[in-house]
Amino acid sequence: MTPDWLPLIHPIELYGVLGLAGSCLLYAFILHLKMRTVARRGRERHESLESRLAQVTEASERLQSQMEETARPAPASQPGQSLNLNKRGQVLRMRRRGESPETIAAALRLPQNEVTLLLKVHELSREHVSQA
Repeated sequence: MTPDWLPLIHPIELYGVLGLAGSCLLYAFILHLKMRTVARRGRERHESLESRLAQVTEASERLQSQMEETARPAPASQPGQSLNLNKRGQVLRMRRRGESPETIAAALRLPQNEVTLLLKVHELSREHVSQA
């Protein structure tokens, strides 16, 4: 029982078609393996970039917190708290050297109005002593 169309196909044609189909399947299999390799490399690179991004984010957060700590204003002295005599001497010495009250306040981490008041009181006391 052979089909009636089988004698019409030459055996060389049949083997040629089978060979071509096999070659196509082999090519598809090789492409599949290459695509899996490319996808794996892509995942590895993605994971590597994500870890680097996490490190950079962590480093930037640390730097930002450090900047916020350094940018905090100097604690203002509480009312009723006297000025340290050592700081008072430093303020007067810096003023004699010709520095401005803003510079003195920044250098000694004191409120500017406290430095200005100290300098005014010192000037008034000098005037009072010179008049007497």
